[in-house]
Amino acid sequence: MTRAYPQTVYDPGRHHDLPAPDELGALDLLGRMPIPLRRPFKVGIDRTVAANRTATGETLNCCCLGGGEWYSPFDTLADETDPARLPGMLVSTIYHDVLDPRLLAHYQPDAATRPLPELHPACIEAGIADPLGVFRVFSVIPFVWLVDQRRLKGRPQPRVWSDLLDPCWAGEIVFGGWRPNAQVPYQDYNAYLLLMLYREFGQAGLQAFAANVRHLQHNVRTATQAGSNSRDVGTIAILPWLQAELCPRRERTQVIWPEDGALAMPIGFLAQARAQERLAPLVDYLTGPELGAVLTRNCYPPVNAAAKNAFPAGARLKWPGWEFFRHRDFAAEERLAAELFFAAGHGQQGVQACN
Repeated sequence: MTRAYPQTVYDPGRHHDLPAPDELGALDLLGRMPIPLRRPFKVGIDRTVAANRTATGETLNCCCLGGGEWYSPFDTLADETDPARLPGMLVSTIYHDVLDPRLLAHYQPDAATRPLPELHPACIEAGIADPLGVFRVFSVIPFVWLVDQRRLKGRPQPRVWSDLLDPCWAGEIVFGGWRPNAQVPYQDYNAYLLLMLYREFGQAGLQAFAANVRHLQHNVRTATQAGSNSRDVGTIAILPWLQAELCPRRERTQVIWPEDGALAMPIGFLAQARAQERLAPLVDYLTGPELGAVLTRNCYPPVNAAAKNAFPAGARLKWPGWEFFRHRDFAAEERLAAELFFAAGHGQQGVQACN
């Protein structure tokens, strides 16, 4: 079946007006970016749409999630069996819903699919590129450490992830999560971090890490409190690189890129091969210098080797890898890691994984 382009046109400025499920096939792009990138990403998409309309007379129909939207309509896309009823392109971080094999089957590349630009050496070493060419990575979210130098008190600062399991850091680590009060489960938490720790260090390692965690709180709150005398933060915060760099007390804190690699969460896109000519301006934007500069400025480094100074010198990345995502149950293993973590020392079970 050929992909149809109905007459309904979605204003690219109306990012909160999500289409009904039976209208998703009208979209050329459905996007879900990390919240700090949503506004600049939207601006770039709008410019791309306008430039393409001027050059060709065609209007690309784009819709990006705004505000705190995350799950809908991505969480139902894999149920669709007709590719003509799906968006031509999906943009998202790695997440369970976009990696569903039923959905990936509709976005397989073909012989005419253009190769992506050459990758940065850190991304090549980490195996960030999808060997099947389906999830096409253009950026990563690095999770690094923000260390309060005053609170070290003679202890050497951590260098590699296994250092965070040392009992010397008992009650000294904070990472991302949220709950309305201490009597209820965490509504959101960084399950991706827990998955990585569980896969690398096993149940015993995850339990050792749990013993060192003071609590979970919103990344922005942690970044603004780090380096202060607040009891809500400890010596070490695990944060997305952007939030770590935004800490206002940089004379007291230091951003540490782990020597064995920042935990990387890829951001990429899926594109239907039959629509690739129409989608070419959007692919050019996602992999080009305009968005690359925005990503670099905001500490979500583009994977393109041509992007200058996107990564610190000598930076390395680590992540579960494509072998894991292709052959293991991503959602189930994240749930298991979270269950083990919360059972080990943070009594109130988390109820919703977040990225």
